[in-house]
Amino acid sequence: MNTTVIIVAYKSEKIIEKNLNELDLNCKIIIIDNSYNEKFKSYIEEKYKNVKVILNDNKGFGQAANLGANLANTEYIFFCSPDNFIEAHTVYKLEQTANKYKNFGLLILTDEKNKEVEIIQVDKEVGMSSFFTRRTNFIKLSGFDENFFLYYEDVDLVKRYLNNNLSIYKVPITFKNNHGSHDYIYNLEIEINRNWHYMWSKFYFNRKHNNYLLSFLINLPYLLRSVLKIILNYKNKEKKVKYKARFNGLINGYQSRPSWYRPRIK
Repeated sequence: MNTTVIIVAYKSEKIIEKNLNELDLNCKIIIIDNSYNEKFKSYIEEKYKNVKVILNDNKGFGQAANLGANLANTEYIFFCSPDNFIEAHTVYKLEQTANKYKNFGLLILTDEKNKEVEIIQVDKEVGMSSFFTRRTNFIKLSGFDENFFLYYEDVDLVKRYLNNNLSIYKVPITFKNNHGSHDYIYNLEIEINRNWHYMWSKFYFNRKHNNYLLSFLINLPYLLRSVLKIILNYKNKEKKVKYKARFNGLINGYQSRPSWYRPRIK
């Protein structure tokens, strides 16, 4: 096989191992571990001889994914989300599809809930969790925009592929979605982190591909809604903190500040 599987992980040890048991172990696999777990690295590399674990300080999904792509030396790279339990021979099927669609830019996997039975071409920006691409195209486009820490980095990449006339297809390869690629139990800090970055990234994406004024106007209703929700939920701590995080993330976007917020998780 001429594909490297790249998995970006953050406190995903148990889920990662389940995923590795499903993947075709004849291909190369690189795991970028953003939680810098040395025990996890030793255990995985001892058990799975074709897997290389790179310990990385958490600078976001995009930075970790770019690191994995730069370390790969195969024609194709397959970014596989820890959430997605991929069926056997998926990489082989993707390589076969790549040989059929010579001009492809991205092959985006659809999950088991989708009804598509044929490969569908995409002509607008969409989100994606697991996808397949030529390494040269990914590197040529500078990979993910590392200004995104969380959210919208995938939509941004799709838009740039389309802007460069690289075709994108949804491929009906079934996978089970675990919905939650972390092993730790839900806590309020994770919810704060998600909401802060969702609004910051939403503003940054629109500013990047349009302009500041248009992004301001697009996101103004979200800002006002957050203020209203903070007021209405003044007695509900969890909801109040959630909408305060959205408000703060958006305000930081308006101020053109970088995506600085990081989760306080041990």
